[in-house]
Amino acid sequence: MNKGIMRKGILIYADYFDATTSSLRAMTALKPIIDEVNIFYWARTGAERTTIDPIFEGVKFCAFTQTAKPRSLEVIFLFVQFQIWILRGLIREKKDFVIAFTFYTIFPALVYKFFINRKCKVIYDPRDYVANTYRINRFLCFILRFCDNVFIRISDFVIFPDRQYFNYYGMFKLSSKKYFILPNSTSDRYNEVKNIDIYKKFHIPEDKLIIPVLGYFSENRGEKILFDCIKRNVKNILFVFAGDIRDQRYLDFFEKHKNILFLGRVPYLDALAIMKNAVLVPQLYDPKLKNNAYAFPTKYYDCLMVGTPIVVSKGQIDVATEIKENHFGWIIDYEDSESLMQIIQDYSKSSEGVDKKKFREYFLKKYDYSIFEIGLRGAYDSLLRVQD
Repeated sequence: MNKGIMRKGILIYADYFDATTSSLRAMTALKPIIDEVNIFYWARTGAERTTIDPIFEGVKFCAFTQTAKPRSLEVIFLFVQFQIWILRGLIREKKDFVIAFTFYTIFPALVYKFFINRKCKVIYDPRDYVANTYRINRFLCFILRFCDNVFIRISDFVIFPDRQYFNYYGMFKLSSKKYFILPNSTSDRYNEVKNIDIYKKFHIPEDKLIIPVLGYFSENRGEKILFDCIKRNVKNILFVFAGDIRDQRYLDFFEKHKNILFLGRVPYLDALAIMKNAVLVPQLYDPKLKNNAYAFPTKYYDCLMVGTPIVVSKGQIDVATEIKENHFGWIIDYEDSESLMQIIQDYSKSSEGVDKKKFREYFLKKYDYSIFEIGLRGAYDSLLRVQD
């Protein structure tokens, strides 16, 4: 870093900045090489987020707090307002280094770069590919995919979560100097997690089999199969929901069933501790959506870290293949609640055939963030050096 030159940047999220581990990865890589960081985010529930995580010390947060009902027309208007809010914030802050997370933040970042501040370097971290995330007609799918590929092509650098772009999604060839592949994983936190007593902390009866449902929950993430299992009211099973819930009908459902513990959003380490003490973790995504078919759920990496088996849908092709090859869990039909209940009951009685040590060995060898941190920091640093 050149003396006398302040390196400043902005991270932009279309959800809470701590909704995934992406902010932790970015901040860990940036902290040693940047002087000032701002984070713009959409506070989707209307409430701004506070954090005591030391990684965010000194960070200035700015939240877009307007909300709308899920699947309403108002969401579209709010999305447009969010784009304008981002652009105005970029103009106000006048930073030369921007990391835009997901399709929902990249457009105003590129407008700022090409029409207002040509010196600005824009890194695009698409995470989930928007054209493959919704059930839409082919024409609209093509338009979204084309736009996303253009954004990827004209950004200064791209962070991919896997090779899905190159195998299924990409329309343009990219130079190897243009991108970095970073799985949606995190650093090993097992030594911290193993000392957390979730039974005492969350008042969970120790005679219950814990089935956690963590993070963002929707109809495309196992609603039918999980709710079918909950309705069976098996006395020794407790479904623990931990995450931001934006749909009132889910909250209404939770109130009607005694075999559900709804915690709301919990700190990341607590979520890992819940997973560690669980029988298994269902990550049953609707395979009809292409992104679900090819993406690796973030909780998959967490399961490997804490040594807990995972259940996915047959159509989740890439992650299901890896789970099957390594005996990390089970693959069932997306709405087969009978199979899920049978797996829970059978595995709770006998864990034969599941080597939890192998889970952690695989994680530490292939997915621990420390493997990728130097490469990510190098990518950030190379773009910052252009400005020095």
